[in-house]
Amino acid sequence: MLEEESYKEIMLKYIFAKKTLEVKLDCLVSEYELKNEYTIVEHVKSRIKSEESAIGKLKRKNLPITCDNLVKHVHDMIGIRIVCSFLADVYELVNLIKNSGQFKILDESDYIKCPKTSGYVSYHLNILVPIYWEKKVEYVEAEIQIRTVAMDFWASSDHKLRYKFPINIPEELENEMLICSNDIILLDKKMQRLYNAIKKYQE
Repeated sequence: MLEEESYKEIMLKYIFAKKTLEVKLDCLVSEYELKNEYTIVEHVKSRIKSEESAIGKLKRKNLPITCDNLVKHVHDMIGIRIVCSFLADVYELVNLIKNSGQFKILDESDYIKCPKTSGYVSYHLNILVPIYWEKKVEYVEAEIQIRTVAMDFWASSDHKLRYKFPINIPEELENEMLICSNDIILLDKKMQRLYNAIKKYQE
């Protein structure tokens, strides 16, 4: 188990960072939507990983269960999921976050251009969020996932299906989910083309 006092302090920092991140993202998006008269975000979900889940991740990495390892090796203790309507919106939002100057970008993974072998598709940003702690600035890591509505539907369904199996999912079902993922990608591209065509008519 994690040392109680240290864990409480770390969790309080994560709570502060999550609230800070939510407010900063909301301001960025609201300002963008005001200037462009366009709703770029459909909805946002956020969470802080539970102690049980964090310990499980450390065990899977074969690391000692310590607060230090939790901070260093569990990169998604804070998770923000942002869902957009169209593919172009995802990349527009990624650039908006990266160019805001409000966060330090640690790493990014484009699983849209290069999906995971499971078929998972999304755009991930690992960032550092500034918080004030004991009269100085500290940085807390968070993960932002940005995806379309279609991608979010697939990811949610895939998670629920995999949760049903105590062991690895059967290969034939794995293949079916991969086919569904490919269909989702094609659908997103078609919807983007339709949206672009409608914009031209409006112009």
